[in-house]
Amino acid sequence: MSIVELEQVVRNVNDRVARIEQILPTLATKEDLKAFATKVDLKAFATKEDLKAFATRDELREEGDRTRRHFDAVAERLEGHIQLIAEGQVALQEQFDGFKKEMRSDIAGLDRRLMRLEAFRA
Repeated sequence: MSIVELEQVVRNVNDRVARIEQILPTLATKEDLKAFATKVDLKAFATKEDLKAFATRDELREEGDRTRRHFDAVAERLEGHIQLIAEGQVALQEQFDGFKKEMRSDIAGLDRRLMRLEAFRA
């Protein structure tokens, strides 16, 4: 290689080094990178494969709809049972009212008999 060619190579190397020196201050150092997670740190987080075991938003929505339908059916049955209990209570109240009238009538009859006996004794 001639001296002229050698000088040209040296100039090219000098130009390259100058460009590298301008870029170097903008590059991150090891110290700068310590703030970011490492591969070891990332192992603690779930992967896409791990997340496949969990329900999707659509699956949760479907389960919610199924649960709501089931709850509605249970609520209807409960309403039917409550209605039967209410009707039974009304029937019992009517029987109790009839029993009270009958007892009052019987007590009134006994009262009259007692008053006649007391009047007869006197």
